[in-house]
Formats: sequence, C-alpha cells, structure tokens
Amino acid sequence: MKQYISTVFAGLFYTFFCGLNANAENTVSTPFKLPAIHHSLFEAATRNVTDDSFETIRKFSPFIEETRYDQNENDNSELVGQMTDYASKFLGTRYRRGASGPKAFDCSGFVGFVFKKFGFNLSRSSRSQFTEGQGIDQKDIRPGDLLFFSGRAGGRKYVGHVALVVDVNPDGSCTFIHASCSKGVTYQKFPDGGYYSKRFIGAKRIIGAENGSSV
Repeated sequence: MKQYISTVFAGLFYTFFCGLNANAENTVSTPFKLPAIHHSLFEAATRNVTDDSFETIRKFSPFIEETRYDQNENDNSELVGQMTDYASKFLGTRYRRGASGPKAFDCSGFVGFVFKKFGFNLSRSSRSQFTEGQGIDQKDIRPGDLLFFSGRAGGRKYVGHVALVVDVNPDGSCTFIHASCSKGVTYQKFPDGGYYSKRFIGAKRIIGAENGSSV
C-alpha cells in the first residue's frame, strides 16, 4: 500500500510538472531558446516516467483486479469443443466388442478413434487407457476428460469401461458420450445414482495433462 501511495504522488507530480513546463514555453519569452531536440528529449523522458508511474499504480493498486488468461486452457477448450462435436457425429453407431470404428465401436475403440482424429494415440483397451494421462478428482472433471468404470464382468475393482466427458454442470454433474453395450454410442448423465455411480473408478485428463504424460 505504501508503494501504491508513493507511486500515485510521483505520477501526479510528473504530470503536473510537465503541464507547468508546457505552459511556461507558451507564455514566457526569453532571448535564449533551447534547441528543439531538448524539448523532444525532455517530453519523451517525462512521458516515460509518467507511463511507468501509472503502470505501477495499476499493478499495486488494491482497487484494481487484474484479469489473467490461461492461453493454453483457451486453446484446449477449443480443441475439446471440436473433439466432442466430432464424437457426436457417431451417436447411434452400434456396439461391437473389439471394434474400433467407424461402423461399430466398443467403449475403448470409440474413445481411441475420437482422440486419434486429433493426434492423440491412446492404448487400445480401457484398462490400459486408465494408466495414461493425469489423474483427476471427480470434483475437477471438465470436458475432454475420460471417466472409467468397472465392467459387467471382472468385478467392480477392475476397469472395464471408458467414456468421454462432453459437458459439466455448475453442480459438478456431467454428461459423457460412450459406446454402450445396449444402446451403441449414446449420451449418459453422471452421477446417475445407479449403475454408473456404483461402478465409477476414476477420471483421467489427456488433453492439457500437467504431468506431461499426454500422448
């Protein structure tokens, strides 16, 4: 705060001093005229000091909140939007175990197919995909993340299904797209209070993963 107050007075002083100098040049006559370059250099110097003063005021002012933009996050949002739009083109495509598209998919085949379109090469199985990317808490899920669930067989401790998050609501719930055994490629709300809530294992982030393990 002290630095802020000092800078305010410094800025006002230089601005006032420049104004006096300009008025003096216009109203006081003298037989000794300074070279034009002197006035240009003086004007440039005072302008730089004033600009620096007000920049410092802006930086340290307790009344100004600086808006910061994460360029990478903005870029990722655009990429994720394109990816989820592309995934939606396959709604209704039938499910077939071991299929990786485009006429039929299983869950990991569908996710891998969509990611590959945008330059990401994921492992083929959902269990292997769960070892990739960055682990995410359920409360931090965002579009583009992958959700993993146990399958119908193999027990509820083992990954057997994967889905792609396409939308997240303010309350933390989300919508994902996946290749369902019964419905083919379809949307699903999560948590659903039933089948998927009981089988949820974890979430992973591939796009923008902080640990550098995005593929």
